[in-house]
Amino acid sequence: MPLLFTRTIGDAVLGVWSKQETTDQLLPMIELCDSDKVVYEQIGNDHRRTEWLTTRIVLKELLKRDVTIGHDANGKPYLIDDERFASISHSKNMVAVMVAQRNIGLDIEQISPRTIKVRHKFLTGNELDWCKTETEHTMVWTMKEAAYKLVGNGLEHTEVEIEQNPHFEQTADYKIVMRKNAVTVKNCHSELIADNILSYIFE
Repeated sequence: MPLLFTRTIGDAVLGVWSKQETTDQLLPMIELCDSDKVVYEQIGNDHRRTEWLTTRIVLKELLKRDVTIGHDANGKPYLIDDERFASISHSKNMVAVMVAQRNIGLDIEQISPRTIKVRHKFLTGNELDWCKTETEHTMVWTMKEAAYKLVGNGLEHTEVEIEQNPHFEQTADYKIVMRKNAVTVKNCHSELIADNILSYIFE
């Protein structure tokens, strides 16, 4: 079972899973309610089915019970029959899930040249000067995605800026500035997990 780790962070719990199993291997690991069975059967893509199942299995590992996930009008996930907040992210080879008593935004992304190709869409300010490598681009992308998921109401990636030139570190906390209606400064945690970058932000 490729649950890489679970971790308690204050009032939050984080789980990261390495995607390896088939749907046939995943299905016995979870008990789906009737409504989730209907949703599962409507998913046509096998890759998407494995992500869908893995997300719920990680949540089960974190909360020690089967959980049903809903989505608000902005597509932000929430837990049905549970007042805690949740954030979910998939990369090509991993799934990350975090549950907390306060609002959170989380993102995981496999390091790749793709982020360099679209740098003009999400880099701004001094980021355009210091952000050079695939790893740095992926790190900034995940931090901005985490901020986007935290806000959940159309925050543009160019409305988020890394306050200092971070230069990549395997595990570090960075200051980010979000400019949506008002200026807000937040701490964002970022870390390397195998060939992925994971970033998360708390309210």
